[in-house]
Amino acid sequence: MRFTPMDITNRTFSRSFRGYDTEEVKNFLQLISEDLEALIAEQTEQKRELEHLKESLSDLRERERILKDTMLLAQETKEEVQKNAIREAEIIVRESELQSERIIATAHDRAAAVQQEIDDLLRNRSQLIRELHGLIQKTESFLETLKQPYPASVEPEN
Repeated sequence: MRFTPMDITNRTFSRSFRGYDTEEVKNFLQLISEDLEALIAEQTEQKRELEHLKESLSDLRERERILKDTMLLAQETKEEVQKNAIREAEIIVRESELQSERIIATAHDRAAAVQQEIDDLLRNRSQLIRELHGLIQKTESFLETLKQPYPASVEPEN
């Protein structure tokens, strides 16, 4: 049975020959003592629980701080990785552009060389055709001279 401060204040004891009934006062004091012991034990347990909860709260706050730091570091790392990826992509694009320009320049040079070869071959062909025409004309002239009768003084011998 728990006593309230009002119970203790309003408690009355029977009167006996020499004052209050000592047995009744002893019993009442025993009840108050037990009640006080229970309150002290409860208070001690609550203090222990409060300390445990404070420690848990402190641990949780430390974990929260670590998580926040980790999240911040992860965010910074992500941003750094993205920046590096963009830089690398830009470098790759620049290198690809330079390589494509070199390939195009090489192709243009090769095309110019092929065109030069074609032009040379066409000039050689034209020269060859002219020479063949000249040779044909000389051959025709020679054949015409062969068709003409020999002069009487120069007869072929049989």
